[in-house]
This record gives sequence, structure tokens and C-alpha cells, in this order.
Amino acid sequence: MKCGDVEVKVFRQVGFPEGMDSETANLCEAMNVLPGITTIESCCGQGENSVDVWFMVDGSMRGLFFLTWCVDIRYWKHGCSWSISLSVGDTMHGDVLPTIFRLSSGDVRGQEACRQASDLVRNLNLHLNHAAFLKGFGLSDIRNEVAGIVVPVGEAGLS
Repeated sequence: MKCGDVEVKVFRQVGFPEGMDSETANLCEAMNVLPGITTIESCCGQGENSVDVWFMVDGSMRGLFFLTWCVDIRYWKHGCSWSISLSVGDTMHGDVLPTIFRLSSGDVRGQEACRQASDLVRNLNLHLNHAAFLKGFGLSDIRNEVAGIVVPVGEAGLS
């Protein structure tokens, strides 16, 4: 799978809808394995616009905390551009209030947004394997809750 000129590898397919921007698939997959997070929509204009992923959080806030930590400017070099925002939708999802979160690359667009999205997946994986971080926040068992996060390949220049 390509994200612009960056080759990425998908380790498992979770049944994304036909027509989904392939550039956001790995990030959505990585987010979906976090406890309580379910992505519902994503877009990047086939690699031309910002990367945006809309998601819901149900039950556990552990996944949201983990994702927010990994997007924070203190723990990820691109955190100054990316953000997680909260909004409300107009349609109920069963008996769940339509509270929707949006992860966005903001003003970063195109190839650079794709590269940063791949780097975010790497950062999620790094923190999933950071024993001191997990222990310090009482998240040591989160690794038992996730099946593993997709790790992009061919990105030696990203960290």
C-alpha cells in the first residue's frame, strides 16, 4: 500500500469500506485496536488534503488517553500541527449520544500529512512497547487489550 511515495505494510485487514482513502487505512487500523476507540470516517483527499479521522469513544477512556499522549507535542515531533477535537453529531448511534472526536493534521496536507500519519502509527507502537510509560500510568495491561499496532515499513527517515 502506498501513502504518496511512502510504502506502508498492512498486517491485517479489518474490512474497511470500498473507496476509503488508502492513505488513512493504517492509522485507522492502529486507532481501532486501542481500547474504546472506533473510527467512523476518514479522509485525506487521496493524499492531497489534511489527514482527518473521526472516531467515537465508548466505555474505556484508556485508548483515548493513549492516543492523546502519542499526539501530544511533548511526545511526538509533529504534535504541534496535529490535534484531537470534540464535536457533536446530529444522529444517534443506537442509544449512544453522538459525541464525535476528530484527529486532524491541521494545516499539514498532501504527502507530508501522509508521512506524518505513518509516523504517528510508529509513535503509537513505540509507546505501546514503552514499559515505563505503561507502568507509570497503570496501563501495563493495555498490551493485552490490543492485537498489536500496524507498523509502517520503509520509513527509516521518520521517527
